[in-house]
Amino acid sequence: MVPGSVLFVSPVQPIGGCSPNVHGWDKRPSRVRIAMSFLNHPALCFLKANLPCEILEYPTQEQFTAALASRPRVLGISFYINETEVALRMAREARQAGVQEVWAGNFGAYSPQVSAAFDRVFTGWSEGKLAEVLEPAEGPGELVHPEMYGALGTNLFPSMVLSGILFTSRGCPWTCNFCQTPDFYGKAARVPLESIDRVLWTYKRRGVRGINILDENFGTFREHSREVVDLLHRHGMRWIALTRVDTLLKNFDDWYAKGLFGAHLGIESLNQSSLTGASKRIDQLDSVRLLSRMSRLNLFVQGFYILGFPEDNPESIRHDVEVLAGLDLDVVQVQVLTPYPRTEQRAAIEGSYGLLDGNLSKYNSRNLVWNHPNITPEQMRELQDWANSRLTSSRRALRTLAKFSLFYGRRRPTLEGVRLVLGTFQGAARELHQEYAPRIASARRWARTGWYPYEEVAPEASFTAGTVPLTASA
Repeated sequence: MVPGSVLFVSPVQPIGGCSPNVHGWDKRPSRVRIAMSFLNHPALCFLKANLPCEILEYPTQEQFTAALASRPRVLGISFYINETEVALRMAREARQAGVQEVWAGNFGAYSPQVSAAFDRVFTGWSEGKLAEVLEPAEGPGELVHPEMYGALGTNLFPSMVLSGILFTSRGCPWTCNFCQTPDFYGKAARVPLESIDRVLWTYKRRGVRGINILDENFGTFREHSREVVDLLHRHGMRWIALTRVDTLLKNFDDWYAKGLFGAHLGIESLNQSSLTGASKRIDQLDSVRLLSRMSRLNLFVQGFYILGFPEDNPESIRHDVEVLAGLDLDVVQVQVLTPYPRTEQRAAIEGSYGLLDGNLSKYNSRNLVWNHPNITPEQMRELQDWANSRLTSSRRALRTLAKFSLFYGRRRPTLEGVRLVLGTFQGAARELHQEYAPRIASARRWARTGWYPYEEVAPEASFTAGTVPLTASA
């Protein structure tokens, strides 16, 4: 296939140039607020670095239409399940524009209901599978890790701090019954240390000193993770990792001594019976113990919390959220339990309770789409809004700002955080910010808007009730 004839895109965005604010679901943000967005699309960047293709990240409708005017032979769309209808609309536009083949990838392509709309469907990290199609004579080579950036900031300050995005492994061996990841990615695998070292050198050369590790669970490969931590320490990086509570507890002292600044944690629930029922295999007391320890060290914490396990009721949810509100989390993404296709939880819920809604645009952790035994969809929306109000506040945002600028992950105040902020105006870091200025401006616009689910941003792009069979599953 001729290089340049393949274009991979992410779904059209209401605000182009970056991902929606991934802080939370709150559309009535507090007076002081935190903004977090991806300036690069990780899946597309890996494809661009390893295959003969072009990419278009977080396009506006106008940018997507202009890209179709060049008539690529193949259009590949990388989308999540709640972006399904947007992706289907883009596929129709591509065919009308004369594109010969439309491919699908990412978790949205994992829904069996949508496969007929695409010529090819790829699951997992697809560099190897795509290489067999695009470069059959050569096959996949050693994985190249691209440079990618995320932005974190506040409405109080005109600039944002950029962090380098890092993946050190793919997949996850754990079997939480609500998660598509283990089956979607297949066997967990390491990213080569040489590739990790090269991208860390790039980040350092460009003035970046903060790294955001977004493995499914950093620490899965103990020896490999230890070597990665040593590399981060050698490069003088401070870093935040997506990991499990139990994994972080086991490695806390070593990781903290070598630059750990915080973590993204799947707390999921403070109800032990819910955790056990989800096969999470974590003691909720461990979560409380870990969060208390991280608070004493002024470490950043993003938590993911799920409402609506079958055991939950309005009273238990309010009780558990009040406990969570008393802990020192910086940002909490409050999710409604959603039975995603091809999961054990989907089969169990479908068999025991039944599904309410097959509109995949509502499978975004914002809607109750199944018959909960104790909570109605209207009650769940009210509970989620209330939980957001309890877990998002100006006071909490100011505490987060103090962690970065005053303490920088230390017990006592330090000048490191001030140097980090001021460093965005100097040398290579300043050039990097200038390069990404339009995308940073978009991230700040998302911070003002709040996070909107697709069916609320563009209701005309949502499924009708009969489009997807309610019983369609793996």
